[in-house]
Amino acid sequence: MRNYNKEINLFTYKDIGITCPRDKKWEEMKEEIGGRFCDGCHEKVRYVEGYSKGEVMALQRELGENICVAINKPNKSSVIVGIPKIKNIEVKEEALVEED
Repeated sequence: MRNYNKEINLFTYKDIGITCPRDKKWEEMKEEIGGRFCDGCHEKVRYVEGYSKGEVMALQRELGENICVAINKPNKSSVIVGIPKIKNIEVKEEALVEED
């Protein structure tokens, strides 16, 4: 079964508002419980590749609006690190599911 709602509401690099100015590689950041440490902003960063906007919003509600997240750049050679800008979007909660 395929969840079209998640695909439509997928969190992308375009949903990051304020970005860290340094080019990052996820593997090179120091590991921490629940994420990695960014030496550019001195914050814990959570990897959200494949998350929906609703899932990122849930992280913001749980951890604070100014959490740092990372997602792959379109060329996948490094990640974009920054603060999500999806605070006031409307996300549909009903799932549109394709039957096999």
